[in-house]
Amino acid sequence: MPTSTAPQISYPDLDDGATYRVPQQTRQFRLQADDTLTWTRHSHSLSLGGGLQSIDADFNLGVFQQGNIQAVEDFPDFDRNRDGKVDDNDLLFAVALRSSTPTRPLLLPDNDNYHIYVFVQDDWKAASRLTLNLGLRWEMDTNLNNLSWYPNRNPLVQSFYQGTRHRDYDNFGPRVGFNYAPNPRLSIHGGYGIYYDRIILEVMSLEKGFDGRALALNVTAGNAITDQNGNPVYLNPDGTFRSGAPELLSSPFSGFLLAGAGSTGIDIINNRLRNPMVQQWNLGIEQQIGEGLVFKLDGIHNLGTRFIIGRPVGSVYNPVTQGPDSVTDLESAVNTKYDGLWLSVRQRLGRYGEFDAAYTWAKAYNYANDDQIPFNYSPIDPDDLHREYGPPPNDQRHRVVFSGVANLPGKLRFSPIWTIASGVPMDILLPDGTERVPNMQRNAGGRQFHTAAQLNAFIQKTNAAGGVYETTPGSTGYVMLPMVSENAHFDDSFNALDFRLDRTFAFSDRLLLDMIGEAFNIFNVTNILGTSNLNYSGFANTLAPDSGNPGFSSSFGKPVSTAGGVFGSGGPRAFQLAARLRF
Repeated sequence: MPTSTAPQISYPDLDDGATYRVPQQTRQFRLQADDTLTWTRHSHSLSLGGGLQSIDADFNLGVFQQGNIQAVEDFPDFDRNRDGKVDDNDLLFAVALRSSTPTRPLLLPDNDNYHIYVFVQDDWKAASRLTLNLGLRWEMDTNLNNLSWYPNRNPLVQSFYQGTRHRDYDNFGPRVGFNYAPNPRLSIHGGYGIYYDRIILEVMSLEKGFDGRALALNVTAGNAITDQNGNPVYLNPDGTFRSGAPELLSSPFSGFLLAGAGSTGIDIINNRLRNPMVQQWNLGIEQQIGEGLVFKLDGIHNLGTRFIIGRPVGSVYNPVTQGPDSVTDLESAVNTKYDGLWLSVRQRLGRYGEFDAAYTWAKAYNYANDDQIPFNYSPIDPDDLHREYGPPPNDQRHRVVFSGVANLPGKLRFSPIWTIASGVPMDILLPDGTERVPNMQRNAGGRQFHTAAQLNAFIQKTNAAGGVYETTPGSTGYVMLPMVSENAHFDDSFNALDFRLDRTFAFSDRLLLDMIGEAFNIFNVTNILGTSNLNYSGFANTLAPDSGNPGFSSSFGKPVSTAGGVFGSGGPRAFQLAARLRF
């Protein structure tokens, strides 16, 4: 069947066909107007301004229109349908999922919002050596919490909404800063401010699309289904299909409906949802020595509050799916924290170029691997969200960067950059890969555990206490965790030296040609690193037991991805040439 309309077939080792997650589309029509008035008088420079953004958005969530088939084998082993040939219609599959209205896309219009802000700031030369920056900003989103849709909420979940839904008029952000220069070569600076983040449109689409009515799935039995006693429903004793058995290509959705299995969950926006807020403090010093040597030391502390998390709060019987539907509350309930120290040195070399060196120490904590869309994993304990508190997947404690620009003869410019950094943490997942080991800190690898021996000692203690509670499709209970290899790794340091050589040819004031040559990872160091915030470490992070030895996981802690791609810092050694014409 055509790829564009074929269902996605999920084999044990690969996926085929059009993904059930498309088509999806978010359209925005945005108008923006803003202005700033600046008035200078004596030692004051006063700025007044404001702006208005009009956002008109709609969603097309055409998911599961083609459907998804869960196969239980990669290749057919014999002619199960007895048509004289062995092909994909002989494959065994467990279930088939498809929208209950497969010819009708899920369109969610009128996701409109106005973002309004005004501010005032005064840059005040309080003394000859002291400058103060004093400001206040106020902002508001008129439809931040899906207020316009709220009257259409599903009565099934009315009891989960607490209080009333209204606009938030309290987003005031004061800012204060200073710069004190005891002499022309030394300055001390610092500041404090409150800043607000925007709520992304996906949060609104979740409440509208997953309200228990808009998106309903039909889950039908596959030909490998068994009854409650474990007996095959569609298979004869010899393994052939019985009459009426669904076939993977010709009739995948013809099996009987599994009542209640099509629930997708109901998402509700908490009535007290607010814009995430960040308070930031910073303090620094800058010292110039001689004519071109500058030292800078800066410290920063960020405290984020009212960040969003999805917390399961219960379930309801949904007549649309004829079964229970879990309810998730999208609430402003968790925090973030970041502390950083930055030391930099810059040496200007006049017409010959400059040299820079910087060291950063940083430490971050939050409650989810993605603070704006924190719905990949449910909290281990919905009643104790603090158990989610841990380092983010890209938490890098130490980072050193050496860089510079050298102006060479012939108008050539040479720009090297050398980056060295410590490893990032790893989330350690249960054997089925669905969620992290519940009695571990989030992203525990490389933080709570630094060696395989430390992890194995923890696993032994956990197994001696009865194992961990795991929920898998069709099975729930306590499981033993496998031990890992003594050579298992959680993270890898980063080391990459990159070069750039370029020259600009000027044919006129407006016609210029840039010739560029670049080299990445000159030393060809293998930098293990991931590309997803679900596993940024680059090492296999699932405690998957070996098929022949369930008490051991030989795959855990093995490298699976590297940084940089083909052309990029940290990837395999690579060279590229480029030309850019400017006119």
